[in-house]
Amino acid sequence: MDEFRQYLTGINLIQIGFLWFLVYWTLRYLETTIAGSFLRSIGFVAILAVIIAVKVFDMFGMAALSEIFKYFVIFAIISVVIIFQPEFRHGITRLGRSPFARTLRRLGVKAPESGPSSEDEICRAARRFSKNHTGSMVVIEREISLQAYIDRSVRLDASVRAELLDTIFTTPTLLHDGAVIVRGDRLEAAGAVLPLTQNPSLPKRYGTRHRAAVGISEESDAVVVVTSEETGAISLVYGGQLYAQEDTVKMEETLQRLVSGEDPVPV
Repeated sequence: MDEFRQYLTGINLIQIGFLWFLVYWTLRYLETTIAGSFLRSIGFVAILAVIIAVKVFDMFGMAALSEIFKYFVIFAIISVVIIFQPEFRHGITRLGRSPFARTLRRLGVKAPESGPSSEDEICRAARRFSKNHTGSMVVIEREISLQAYIDRSVRLDASVRAELLDTIFTTPTLLHDGAVIVRGDRLEAAGAVLPLTQNPSLPKRYGTRHRAAVGISEESDAVVVVTSEETGAISLVYGGQLYAQEDTVKMEETLQRLVSGEDPVPV
C-alpha cells in the first residue's frame, strides 16, 4: 500500500492526466477512421501488454530482453504511423477544422495562404461544368470517413485543381461517370460508386447522379457539389437534402462554411 501511495504524487498525477488527455484527443480525432477503430479494438490491450512485459523484464532482471523489447515497441509505433498515414492525416485535417482552430482564425491567427483553396477550385470547375452542361459529382469528406468508398475507387492522391476535375469529367474516360472524393486539400479518388437514396420524396426528374449524391449525404456528413448534364444546374447536397445553387458566389461561401464545420449561410 505504501508503495502504491508513493506513485500518487503531484508530478505523477500530472503526467497521468497529460497522457490521458493526449490519448483521448488522439482517439477523438481518429474515431471515424480505420486507425481509430484499430486503436480502440486492440490499442489499449497492446499498451497494457507492453507495460506488463516491461515490468516482468525488470522484476526478473532481464536487461537484455528489456532493451530489445523497447526497440521493438519503437519499431511497432513507427510501423503503425506508416501503415495508417492517410488516417492520421485525416485526423490532422479534422483538427484544423475543430472549434479551437476556428476560434484562432476568428482571432486573426491564420496559416499562410498557399494558393486557391479546394473549395475555390471545386466551385471554379462547377461553373465551367454548368456552362458546358457537363455532369459531375464532387464529394467532400468532413467528419465521417469515406475510406470504404475510396478503397473501392481509383486512387489519385492529387492536389484539388479545377483543370484536373475538368479532365476527369469532360473526357470520355472510365472515371467520368463516377464521383471524385476530396479529403482536405487532396483529391483522393475518382470513379467512386456511391449508394443511391431510397427517399421517395425526391423528384423523379433527378437521375442517378443526384440520387447518389443524396445517398452518400444520408450515410455520412459529406458535402456534395453536383452539376446536371441535362440542365447545367449546380446543386449542393448535404444532410440528405438537395439545394439548387443559382448564385455561385453564395454557393462558394456556403461550401466553405460547411467544410469548416460552420452552419451554412441562411437562405
